Amino acid sequence: MLNEANLPSIKALRTFVAVANNLSFSKAAKELFVTQGAVSKQISVLEQQLQQPLFSRHLNGIKLSSAGESYLPKIIEALEIIQYATTSLNTKDHAQEVLTLNVTPSFASLWLVPRIEAFHHLNNKIQVSIKTGDGPINQTNGDSDLSIRCLPISAHYENATLLRRECLVLVASPELMMNNPITCIEDIKKQALIPHITRPHLWEQFKKYKGLVYSSQYSATGFEHFYMSLEAAKDGLGVALLPDFMVEGALQSGDLVNPLNLSMQTSYGYYVFVPSYRLSSRKIYEFSRWLSHRLGKDCN
Repeated sequence: MLNEANLPSIKALRTFVAVANNLSFSKAAKELFVTQGAVSKQISVLEQQLQQPLFSRHLNGIKLSSAGESYLPKIIEALEIIQYATTSLNTKDHAQEVLTLNVTPSFASLWLVPRIEAFHHLNNKIQVSIKTGDGPINQTNGDSDLSIRCLPISAHYENATLLRRECLVLVASPELMMNNPITCIEDIKKQALIPHITRPHLWEQFKKYKGLVYSSQYSATGFEHFYMSLEAAKDGLGVALLPDFMVEGALQSGDLVNPLNLSMQTSYGYYVFVPSYRLSSRKIYEFSRWLSHRLGKDCN
């Protein structure tokens, strides 16, 4: 068992995380702006202290050992706690706290950005920094206080709270509906469907949900994000499936219409992720409360 005098250094632990993230000593060295030899030495010293290997070496590279896989998430969280505690102490006497958010691009552009000033008006001592990301939360993403992702509904996400289930509505431009109206569900068969390339089965799920059986006609261009599909729909490139709360503004302004009030509940949901050691933070509490209230208010 290690005594205090033999505890690993912060430098060694950061080096371990960098090598684990890159699975490469040379890439870790570039990330840390040190030599590859320095990285190798830090890992060697750390493994000697722990008296077990953290990586297994092979001809085609390295991978985490079973000990390394067990050690990595605990070290990442420990480093984040140290960073968070230090930042909190340094900003304790400052006029403003900084709240760093990591949210999906469409959530940011279509919902959060147009409303963030309302949050600042209520919480003028909290400065918000918005970053965008997509997919599962990266466990090394320690620079964000709170993250929001759209993921399959599950009870097994760590440090996650379901904000709302996803409901997609069918939208189109008013001009498209004048020239090629949808007056009954069967009229969808005449429409070009705007594909969502990261979830290519959405339209087939919608057709099954509505009892439609036909060979789909797709728009010539597919899009990665909902905010892109929204612009394509506004330009009359076809009909799109978009989250109800993200498209609310465009429907209210008349830029888009929702023929026959068509919608579909999906098996996805919007989750808020907050590391457990940050749950007691006032800025996270205030934002989470505002988010739940405002999102519910906008969608009622």
